[in-house]
Amino acid sequence: MKKAELIEIMLYNTALEHSAIVQYLHHVFLIRDEEITAEIEKIARQEMRHMKWFAQKAVQLGGIAKLNRIEEEINIGGPTMDDMLKKNVRAEEKAVEIYTKQLDSVKDDSVLKLLERVIKDEEQHKHEFSELLDKISQGKEIREEREKPNKEIVNLVNKLLKEEYRILLSYLHSFFHSKDWEYKDIAMDLAIESMVHMGELGEKLRDMGEIPDLSMPQLEEGVSVEDYILEEEGAQKDYLKSIEKVKDPELIKLLEWINSHEQYHRHRLVEFLNRMKRFSVGKP
Repeated sequence: MKKAELIEIMLYNTALEHSAIVQYLHHVFLIRDEEITAEIEKIARQEMRHMKWFAQKAVQLGGIAKLNRIEEEINIGGPTMDDMLKKNVRAEEKAVEIYTKQLDSVKDDSVLKLLERVIKDEEQHKHEFSELLDKISQGKEIREEREKPNKEIVNLVNKLLKEEYRILLSYLHSFFHSKDWEYKDIAMDLAIESMVHMGELGEKLRDMGEIPDLSMPQLEEGVSVEDYILEEEGAQKDYLKSIEKVKDPELIKLLEWINSHEQYHRHRLVEFLNRMKRFSVGKP
């Protein structure tokens, strides 16, 4: 595939994500249920990150970022909430179909890693929208009776949450103190994602009837890119080990989703480090 074709794919994906954001924001404005709108708004923010990544990749490949949208892909639905949520489920299904098909034709490793990462997110979004649709369809929240949580699992989830908190603060420190703007951008992206992970793990603890441990972690300053790569490798191992110990399918799904993020974090850091080694001497 020629570079110009690859740029066009990235720009198409940018426009597709833009269209999803517009659709979801319409629903945020139209739906009165605050719990539902909070979930949709969270997903819209994640789609905004995808849009940014695809646009950045187009620029890295030598293209020019364009912030177009695809009007026929903006399906508002309505007037009922369930109709809107069905449209959102379909939007996520279509995104997965399109990005999965692109995997067959794209050869660029960096683009492949980006597509694989975004596909994982879109699959999670479809799951989240489907859960909201179930609640609306039944006319009430689904409240499963839960057994008293296993203390070992509670401690495990709290440990993962605290690690996300620690790395979040570390990435923010790098953002505030680095003079390299590309590195600052990556550090802020990864900090935001760590905050998302904290939120998801905290909500899981709340559902267990437990209190998240948000005690102040020890902050490491002056962490190098190489050290962050090792941190992300360690995080992947921690999540894989945790998945083996867990029986709750919803918790397993959450841990697998976060682990896919850690894999992509490592990829971004390695990619950045390789560029730095080619074009400059020293560390950011």
